[in-house]
Amino acid sequence: MIRSMTGYGRKEFEAGGIHITLEIRSVNNRYIDVQVKAPRSFASLEPRIKKAVQERCSRGRFDVFLTRNGERESGGRIFADDLMIGRYLDVLRQIKQQFGLAGEPDLAMVAGFPGMIGVTEEKEDIEVMWLAVSDGLRDAITELDGMRSAEGKTLVRDMARRLGIIEGLMQAVNTLSPASVEQARKRMAETLSRLLAEQPDPVRLAQEIAILAERTDVTEEITRLGSHLEQFRALISNQMSEPVGRKLDFLLQEMGREANTIASKAMNAQIAHHIVDMKSELEKIREQVQNIE
Repeated sequence: MIRSMTGYGRKEFEAGGIHITLEIRSVNNRYIDVQVKAPRSFASLEPRIKKAVQERCSRGRFDVFLTRNGERESGGRIFADDLMIGRYLDVLRQIKQQFGLAGEPDLAMVAGFPGMIGVTEEKEDIEVMWLAVSDGLRDAITELDGMRSAEGKTLVRDMARRLGIIEGLMQAVNTLSPASVEQARKRMAETLSRLLAEQPDPVRLAQEIAILAERTDVTEEITRLGSHLEQFRALISNQMSEPVGRKLDFLLQEMGREANTIASKAMNAQIAHHIVDMKSELEKIREQVQNIE
């Protein structure tokens, strides 16, 4: 099943007296990139959150936001960093002595320095929190996947319509191709007749014309283009969950290459016009594929 790389999911839940809101947003990206933005108290859960997202999703940039309201009913241990406090006091005394300042460091001053007082989460509390967060994350990703799948269906309909246009243009080119080759053959015969002697060797003339005419034949390119179109259509119709974005991008590159070859070989204004339209549709499909997982 085709999925867009753009989506959004949200889940609110309670854990240990804390109201938590979890949001996840995704946009297109060549690879998978997961970023977590959360309060410091959730820092130990970030690696698990990233792993959980990577297990469910394979491509895109994902931003996970965690916000909390309320305080834990019971929780970790409050601590003071004795070593750092001692170092700060030593520095303050040195400053006082060096510059002849009055006064002594007080509790308010020391407590204001970063990292002096903190809270350690108990392991049991962290595990309880993770159970709640993992459940919320699972539900949020499910909502996000629903949005990505819905947009994927819209992309499939648009691409299928454009594939139909390309197939019509390809059939028109295929119809015009024999006449184009014959026109090229006649022009080549006239040109070679002038370039060769007044009485050219008929066998040699026929050989030269055949070689040059073959260079204007686009039958092989049309066949390969048709094959790529069939593969592309099969991929976007596939109901399997595996990502196909990179495969679709590769097929588009191949189709573009075949279209360019046809344009360079065909000596026909109508064919050239059809190829311009074909390349325009391919480019529009490419823009859609950039957002497919």
